[in-house]
Amino acid sequence: MSIRVGTDIVYIPRIQALVTRFGNRFLQRVYTPNEQQSCGLSNEITRMAINKLAGRWAAKEAVVKALGTGWRGISYTDVEICRHPKGVPFVVLHNNALEIVAKWELDNYCQLSLSHDGDYATATAIFVAPGT
Repeated sequence: MSIRVGTDIVYIPRIQALVTRFGNRFLQRVYTPNEQQSCGLSNEITRMAINKLAGRWAAKEAVVKALGTGWRGISYTDVEICRHPKGVPFVVLHNNALEIVAKWELDNYCQLSLSHDGDYATATAIFVAPGT
């Protein structure tokens, strides 16, 4: 059995600057429509929406680190960060990211934790893989 861990921290004003500079082009490249909707994006992008986007950015980074690939061969939208109705975050993998985990015979299983404090968002992702 192998435990794969990834963690990331992001400076929230960095995400704000990317949204301000690149707008929808950035949002569509990095976040799935579901992620954008769950972050509360509308005509006016609020501080709360930016915080949620930053948390998802950190989570995506943590997941690809845990996969052991970085972004090589995986697009940002291949890693989707969702929330259960009770607020617990979970990962849905698509395309190449899903293929990597399928080789581990895990059925897309990942534990995820997100946190925010001041100008920072952090995330940790853990996969438990048999014999990898």
